[in-house]
Amino acid sequence: MRRAHAIKTGLIGLAALSLSGPALAAGLIRAPAVPQPTAPGDLVGIVLENTLTRAEPPRYITFGTAFAPGQLPQGEGIAAIVGGRTEPAQIDVKNRYPDGSALFGIVTLRTPSIASGADAAVMLRKAALTPGAIAILPALQKHDITITLALTNPGMPTSYVTVDAAKLLASARSADRTSPWLTGDLVSETRVSQHIRGSLRLVLDIRAYASGTIAADVQLDNDIAMSPKGGAETYGITIAQNGKPVFAVPRIHQFQYQDWHTIIRSGGRVPINVVHDIAAMERTGIIPAYDLGIGIPRADLLRELKDVSAPGWDAPLAVNGVTQYMPMVGGRGSIGPTTAANAVWLITQNPVAAEYAIGQADASGAVPWHFVDEKTGAFVTTADYPNLWTDGRGGPHSYTTGLTQQVDPKTGWHPDVAHEPDLAFIPYLLTGRRYYLDQQNAEADYSEVGQWPAPQARNEGEGIIVGPGEQVRGAAWSLREVADAAYIDPDGSPMRHYFQTMIANNMAYLKRNIPAWTKKQGQPYGYIVGTYGSGTVAMAPWQQDYFATTMATMVREHVHGAKAVMLWENHFLAGSVLTNTPGYNRRNGIAYNLFIENPKTKQPVTTWAALDQATREGGQSNGTGWAHSNGDYGMTRMAALASVFNATGAPTALQGYQWVIHSGAPYTNTAGLQSTPQFWIVPLSGSQKK
Repeated sequence: MRRAHAIKTGLIGLAALSLSGPALAAGLIRAPAVPQPTAPGDLVGIVLENTLTRAEPPRYITFGTAFAPGQLPQGEGIAAIVGGRTEPAQIDVKNRYPDGSALFGIVTLRTPSIASGADAAVMLRKAALTPGAIAILPALQKHDITITLALTNPGMPTSYVTVDAAKLLASARSADRTSPWLTGDLVSETRVSQHIRGSLRLVLDIRAYASGTIAADVQLDNDIAMSPKGGAETYGITIAQNGKPVFAVPRIHQFQYQDWHTIIRSGGRVPINVVHDIAAMERTGIIPAYDLGIGIPRADLLRELKDVSAPGWDAPLAVNGVTQYMPMVGGRGSIGPTTAANAVWLITQNPVAAEYAIGQADASGAVPWHFVDEKTGAFVTTADYPNLWTDGRGGPHSYTTGLTQQVDPKTGWHPDVAHEPDLAFIPYLLTGRRYYLDQQNAEADYSEVGQWPAPQARNEGEGIIVGPGEQVRGAAWSLREVADAAYIDPDGSPMRHYFQTMIANNMAYLKRNIPAWTKKQGQPYGYIVGTYGSGTVAMAPWQQDYFATTMATMVREHVHGAKAVMLWENHFLAGSVLTNTPGYNRRNGIAYNLFIENPKTKQPVTTWAALDQATREGGQSNGTGWAHSNGDYGMTRMAALASVFNATGAPTALQGYQWVIHSGAPYTNTAGLQSTPQFWIVPLSGSQKK
């Protein structure tokens, strides 16, 4: 029987791979080369790595990928070129560009036989669409998956609930309550669910392949909100296949608003690591442009390997290295345009890095920020609950609508919009697994309903999460989550429409307020207004860097008005390290604080020289050294300026980047960037002329 604490199959192979790689001699790991399009119709290349120490026969695999505009027109399918042979492949397109061509899709193909520790190069190529769809129910009936819960309550006898997956699917189909995800002649997948009790639901994403194998993503979601009944649940779970237990945990205590999942596969886990063409994905703009040429220290991968090999990794509701007390001060791997774990995965494409980053996406399920509306089956929205505030202070005493059942303070988690980690977006992009899209949506939803709904803050259903009522870093990370969900939720889906509306509202807010901010800020204009500290007259340039990386993401995601905001910000971001104004010290452009009001007179500063003087009088000037930049403040500015350049092509952004990288500021060298890879964003050759 496989238990939740079992070490993952194939970790010995993963260890072997982590010790190899193109840059082994230098102690660095970077991604292997992938085939590049050369022939007409070529789309994107991948490499399939066998992570085991034995040969692997052909298996079906599924993963996500992105395409450039016009590359895969509507009405066309794909094939896989493997060793000169054309093999069938399936594409389920989830998002399209305005011209109808594929933006993001989920690919399924049959791998070739791969020798122990070997790999196979694959080129995806345009092909005619092939008709047909795999029938899920017959395959599921053959493998007979049952889920049994032993639910306990203090002072009450144990109650048992057994769900036969095939019967649940048949019943849901007859009632038209299935939710298809993949449909084709290689694989089909659909979602069904069943209410267990209180706020607890069972959700199954059932996948059937042409080989007759099935995979069931079994999810226990204790996430129903705004309902009379709900609360923590304690239960044991046993999952059986053809009557044989394959997964069992004797006791799980799951608080309300937490989810977890496990995947049951009739053919076992496919030990194939998919190496994506990350450079091609960067060129599409779907991810930031990370430095792919140097690599990550091998020791970092070995630390990740140690973590994923440890007992308890990826058990139900496991933390998996994610910081639970998110308001904790100080930089860490979870804070940035994405997490350090995701950045390491993107840069190395190593199977250990994949295991670690996916584990953190799994941990996102344990964070109590899942609020599902039972009436719609989707996450609650500010459209349906304009005055909702999921913070513990929400409720009549604060003139807001609180949760019917508040988040239990004993969960061990303390979410905070100012320190939100980007846990699920990259795992969804690279795997195409629906559970990770759910996690992306849950966090994006929390980024709205977790904000104070007062007129001077979120303004109820308008969903404003930027401005004087919010910390700039909180606005940066909240907007990042909402913007990514608005971009990657499937076309036509209600959640996509909702998040797009929230983004449009925030962009309209910025457009209305930037003229007044510009006038008030004067010569050094270009910094987002927000709360900071208590009674302080300072502003944190590094929080402006955070916001800039998010706004650059929104430019890449074609958000209307984002480029104008980005160029406005660049006046401060680049100007603060480039201006030759007498009386201004460029080193202060990346200081921990800049004083935007004179600390003595409390008057706003409106010139570069006055900004420098106020900062000196406030005791925060760098002078001729870096006393107030002894942190990641140089690298965050480099990330911001590289992001501005890639999104807009602004030459001053590139000039500012070059000044910082040659300035000698702390942690702006390669070693510093390798230690904080989530900020290792670099200028692309040329720029995105958008």
